[in-house]
Amino acid sequence: MEERDRQKGWVHAKLSGHKNEDLVTSYVCERAKVQEDLVKIAKKSGRFVSISEGGLHEKGIQSVLGGSTKAKPDLYLLTDKGEYINVSLKKSSGGQVYLITVERFIAGFEKQYKKTISDDVRRAISLYWGSALDTQTIIHEYAVVEKAYQVKKHRLVFNTLQRYNANLSSVLLDWFKENIAELFDFCFIRGLASNPKCWANVIWYKNLLPGEEEEVQDTMLNLEDLREKIKNHTNLVEYGTRTGGSTIQLPFGFVQWHQGQMQFHHNEEKILKLIKNRTIKEYKFSEENYALASEPYFF
Repeated sequence: MEERDRQKGWVHAKLSGHKNEDLVTSYVCERAKVQEDLVKIAKKSGRFVSISEGGLHEKGIQSVLGGSTKAKPDLYLLTDKGEYINVSLKKSSGGQVYLITVERFIAGFEKQYKKTISDDVRRAISLYWGSALDTQTIIHEYAVVEKAYQVKKHRLVFNTLQRYNANLSSVLLDWFKENIAELFDFCFIRGLASNPKCWANVIWYKNLLPGEEEEVQDTMLNLEDLREKIKNHTNLVEYGTRTGGSTIQLPFGFVQWHQGQMQFHHNEEKILKLIKNRTIKEYKFSEENYALASEPYFF
């Protein structure tokens, strides 16, 4: 029953997300000021001429691993200078931003950033996210807290990983700190997409769905600027304190185990705290600040 309810929740989230994309698309087309802001924050030039969506029937794009993958942007704006503004749209202040298997994460990260993940880090990842063949053996020998949870999820939490091999628990956290900018880039900008034209360059927290209880701060940010900002906040990379340390907390959210995969979450509140000194240009919007375009653009 729990799994069925969760599946229904995912379907609802996906469908409502695409409905929000429809609403935001119309919103952008009708407002000249929004169009100007998007061009400005993306650091592009020219005048908005069209917009399109990823949508439910978005076609796959070329992956760095071969085959196809899904692009990170949800909206694609084009200027009369031929430049694209690729927007990652978030309708809620927190939630999944990337879900990927351990094998694809390691292979995709190495390929995308031309880096080699060491054997120790690979081993730590495989234990923390449960892809190692000896996971259950280690749980039964070393787990002292949340043993039933770890057996059920087939993964180690921080407490058990540290008892088993303190060096691995330290190496894993150090790797996340050393690669935090690339991890943010991987989750928000590139994913597995090989073509830079398919990478996101703006994140926009915007929810126009009627009747939604959760409100977002309605904030646009340049993703490359945010990536550079995150480099200075490795102190925010730490193991979570619940369930024996079942998450790794990140400057932009956290990463956890989910059905044998690595599930990265975004968190608007954390992101806004990063920019409180306004070194990144922050745009906040309210309906009264927008003048309707005299001749709305259509796509």
